[in-house]
Amino acid sequence: MAPTPQSLSHPQPNSLKEERRSANYHPTIWDPTVIKSFTTLYTYESHATKLEELKQKAGKLLATTKDTSSLLKLIDSLQRLGVAYHFEKQIDEALNQLHVDQNVSKVLSVTALQFRLLREHGYPVTADVFEKFKGVDDGKFMDSFSGDIEGLLSLEEASFLGIQGEQILEEAKGFTSESLKDSLGKLDKVKAQHVQQSLEVPLYWRMERIEARNFIDSYQNDDTKSSVLLDLAKLDYNLTQSVYKQELKELAE
Repeated sequence: MAPTPQSLSHPQPNSLKEERRSANYHPTIWDPTVIKSFTTLYTYESHATKLEELKQKAGKLLATTKDTSSLLKLIDSLQRLGVAYHFEKQIDEALNQLHVDQNVSKVLSVTALQFRLLREHGYPVTADVFEKFKGVDDGKFMDSFSGDIEGLLSLEEASFLGIQGEQILEEAKGFTSESLKDSLGKLDKVKAQHVQQSLEVPLYWRMERIEARNFIDSYQNDDTKSSVLLDLAKLDYNLTQSVYKQELKELAE
């Protein structure tokens, strides 16, 4: 006789006692009534002409900048200001030409910036470009660069785009980190803040929109700033924020 199948015993729902621990969350500050009251002075309909005008001027600036160092700084500023997406084709063409030319600067800050931008955009650039900044005898980064704050910051940021096995970038990270920390007490307040921020949160790790907001404040105090880029960044940021506000209002309905 075949054995009689036996049913599995399952606990009854009422016999299970679920206890949820309280996380002591604070009440939400996102009151739907408050969200629906959001207003903005910026809309694409009312600012389209101004936005297009600034984009045209910035595009012309990008097209007419031929000096490698100035071009790299311009592209970097466009990215950090959060407006590079308006000029993707022009930026790609400029970086592609720099990669094809392979004219590597002898200036640490320029070499590191070019390396970082090319790596960020997917170009296969070798970290060997930093070998010329190391001593012949000991193979270490030369102490003469320890006072080059701009160069150190640029190399520090570039070092975070290293891939496994690139020992020179690990060495660069250690060298720049130590040198920048040693320099903190000797710098003015603004530059010290830039150094501290880079040491705490490298550029490659930052959120784009938050970086754009913070960099706008920093950029407008830069003596070499472009008023066109600054105006474009402010308008673009405010327009983007207006879109976020509208989306929040729709979600609150």
